[in-house]
Amino acid sequence: MKPFGYILIAIVSALSFHNANSQTINNPWTTSFGTNAINNPVREQEAGLGRFKTWNLNPAGFRLSAGRLIKNRITFEAVASLNSLEENYPTEETLDAEYPYIALDGMFKYQFTNGLGILDPYATIGGGYTWLDTIGAGTVNGGIGTNIWIGTSFGFNIQTIYKHAFEDYGLKHWQHSAGIIFRYGGKDTDKDGINDDKDACPELFGSFETNGCPDADKDGVIDSEDLCPNNFGPANMRGCPDNDGDGTPDKYDKCPEVKGAINDDGCPVFDTDKDGVIDSRDKCPQQPGPASNAGCPTKEQLQQKSLIQRQEQTERNNAIKLKVTNELKEFAQSITFNNSKATLTSTGMAALDNISKVMLTQPNMKFHITGHTDNLGSKGTNMLLSEKRANEAKTYLISKGVNAKSLTSQGYGEEKPAVDNSTAEGRLKNRRIEIFIVN
Repeated sequence: MKPFGYILIAIVSALSFHNANSQTINNPWTTSFGTNAINNPVREQEAGLGRFKTWNLNPAGFRLSAGRLIKNRITFEAVASLNSLEENYPTEETLDAEYPYIALDGMFKYQFTNGLGILDPYATIGGGYTWLDTIGAGTVNGGIGTNIWIGTSFGFNIQTIYKHAFEDYGLKHWQHSAGIIFRYGGKDTDKDGINDDKDACPELFGSFETNGCPDADKDGVIDSEDLCPNNFGPANMRGCPDNDGDGTPDKYDKCPEVKGAINDDGCPVFDTDKDGVIDSRDKCPQQPGPASNAGCPTKEQLQQKSLIQRQEQTERNNAIKLKVTNELKEFAQSITFNNSKATLTSTGMAALDNISKVMLTQPNMKFHITGHTDNLGSKGTNMLLSEKRANEAKTYLISKGVNAKSLTSQGYGEEKPAVDNSTAEGRLKNRRIEIFIVN
């Protein structure tokens, strides 16, 4: 295999020599040379896993590459490497066995930076063919690396790639390398990575996207043609933003947040109250009125509006009162007291709890609590009992947070029966507490 290795070195050296003489070509070239180490080599055949040593580094081995930038940050690189592998468990027959390793690879590299700084990291992917002794197999490769530039043309290279053989008898392994790297290319006066013969602005630092010209706001419109070089804007707006999308650049738009016609300096013609009189001529832009009254409502219109508003408010108030009245009536039916006493039962307390919640939602309302009895017993006794019960309900509501000033109470004894007292059912209904809204 040694003659083949010499031929391989000659081929790659010729390619490198071509690079060194290609300095007038716009796309830059690179050449690197260094050492390499084979790590964790595996060949799936009779020797099995672990046949070779984990690390293999031949002092006479090398890695030689030549690359060319083909588009923006993408480089194609041709690589040749030479090394050797040693048996991990040598036998008497293979005591000094050392197998030559030769690889030819083609790799695409993507640079994460523009290559103008010191660190120039990249990812690489590609394929090649690797021989171990006389047996070769194709591989698919992928890895990462970085260039460390010292100056504009010279630097160091460190790289790690994994090579996976397509065939079972092929070699699967890691290849780590380190060396020196040179890059060549045409003249680049502004050091923006674009050579002068392809740079539309050779003396001003720019980017690939703008053909080498500066574009401070990165909107794709070069600064010399950008009416707003420090504000991102589309090309059809000459690089100026147009936040309201009305076709008038913000720089010239007197109403940049609201759409308007170009002839009106980008401002709309407002008629807030929709009365047919534009705001600029409307003395009452928030209230509709005829043009004959400068856009302000007439006295008749104001009176009519006030009448409508009062009517609407009255309707709202009546609806609220009806709702509260119905709720009070429903809950009051459950207010009960202990027999012939003015002390509330647990059911009565629960009913008043619900009534207090209703009252607390209406702090401006005033309520009157009335107590009633049936006609059994003396009128005097019934009157006193009804007054005590009405006052007990009032006291309980106050304890639940209802304003005392909004409550009044009175007992009516047997004077205002709800139904006839001639039946037990009627007398039960007459023993009651009622609550009314009084304002």
